[in-house]
Amino acid sequence: MQKVLEIDLHGLNMSESKVILDEFFEWLKKDGNDIDKLDIVVGVGKGSIMGPVLPSFVMNYLKDRGLIGELRGGVVEVGFTK
Repeated sequence: MQKVLEIDLHGLNMSESKVILDEFFEWLKKDGNDIDKLDIVVGVGKGSIMGPVLPSFVMNYLKDRGLIGELRGGVVEVGFTK
């Protein structure tokens, strides 16, 4: 059975999202949690005057950590290899 976790960033700004992601990845590294997939809910920017900002922010955040995310609707999916 796959272990899938979800982080919901929908409605947060970039700095709030960075804090949540930093804390999550620190927890993941520190506690050695073994997950198969991470879903990061970023929304589609309907409530944003400037359009969606979280999808590209999260994709770049992941890239900086050597991870690849795939945007599907308002969710960035990240697979972890074992």
